[in-house]
Amino acid sequence: MLRFALIALVLVAVGLALFSEMTRAEVEQRYPPRGAFVAVEGGRLHYRERGPDGQSRGTVVLVHGASSNHADLLATLGPELSHYRVVAIDRPGHGWSERLAGRAMADPGRQAQALMQGLDQIVPERFALVAHSLGGAASARIALERPERLSGLILLGAVTHPWPGGIAWYHHLTTAPLLGPVFSRVVAVPVARHLLSGGARSVFEPAPETPDYIETGEIRLLMRPAVFEANSQDIAATFDFVSAQAPHYRELKVPVVAITGDSDAIVSPTIHSAAIARQAPQGRFVLLPGVGHMPHHAAPEIVVDAIDQIVGATSGLALNAD
Repeated sequence: MLRFALIALVLVAVGLALFSEMTRAEVEQRYPPRGAFVAVEGGRLHYRERGPDGQSRGTVVLVHGASSNHADLLATLGPELSHYRVVAIDRPGHGWSERLAGRAMADPGRQAQALMQGLDQIVPERFALVAHSLGGAASARIALERPERLSGLILLGAVTHPWPGGIAWYHHLTTAPLLGPVFSRVVAVPVARHLLSGGARSVFEPAPETPDYIETGEIRLLMRPAVFEANSQDIAATFDFVSAQAPHYRELKVPVVAITGDSDAIVSPTIHSAAIARQAPQGRFVLLPGVGHMPHHAAPEIVVDAIDQIVGATSGLALNAD
C-alpha cells in the first residue's frame, strides 16, 4: 500500500509540475514583452515608456512592488502623467527583466544598482522616482546613493522599515535552496493561480478592486515558477536590508512624499510611510482615508499632485500654467 501511495504522490507531483509549465507558457503567450530592453551587468532589464502630450515637464520613473510588474503602475498612473515622459521598469526577475545574478539579486541594494545601470542609459536626465510597496526598499537606496539623479522620491504604501511578524510561511519554503525550486513548480503556481482573484481583492480592501486590474496590470506574469521564486526571495531578503538601511533615512537629500492608505493591511502606514516621512529632512506624509494598499488606484490625482509639486519645486516650472 505504501508503494502505491508513493507512486500516486509522484504522479500528482508530476501532474502539478506539468500544470505549472503549461501556465507559464500560457501567460507568456498572453502577455509578451511590449517594451524595450536595456543591457546591464549580467543580462537585460525590460521597460516601457510613454512620451508626453505636448511639452514635457520632466521624467517620472515607476518601480513596482511584490507580486507585480511594470504594467500595474504604468496602466494606472501613465494616463494621469500625460505631461511627463514616463518610464516603467521591471525589477530584476519580474515581468520580462532577467534575474541577472540569481538569488543574490534578491538584495534590494543590488536591485538598486541594476536599476540605475539601466536608467543611466535610458534616462540620463533627472527624474522623479515613484515606488510602490516592496519597490520602496530599492528606491530608497537609490535616493540615498544617487540623489543627484533624482528630483524627488514618491513612495506608495512602500516598505521602508523592519516589521513585526516576519514573512508568510510559504516564502520560507520557496526560498529554501533545494526545496524552493520544487515547491515553486509543484505547489506554489497551482495554488497561487487558484487564489489569484481573492489575493487581488485583498490588496484593495476596503476599497473595491479596480476593474480589469489583473488584466491591465498583467498580474498573471507572476504565475511562472522562476518569477514566483524570485518574488519570495525578494520578500525574504528585504527585512534584513531595511533593518540596516532605515537609520540612514535622516541622510536623504531629496524631497520624499510617502503616500499610504489608512486601511493598508499589507504594509503598515505607521511602521513604514509615517516613519520615513518623519526621518527624511524633506519628508511629507499623506494618509488617505478608507484606502488600502493601492493608493495609486484609489487616488492617482494625489500621486500626480505630489509629483507636480516636487518637479515644480526643483525645476521652477509654473504648475498653474495649464
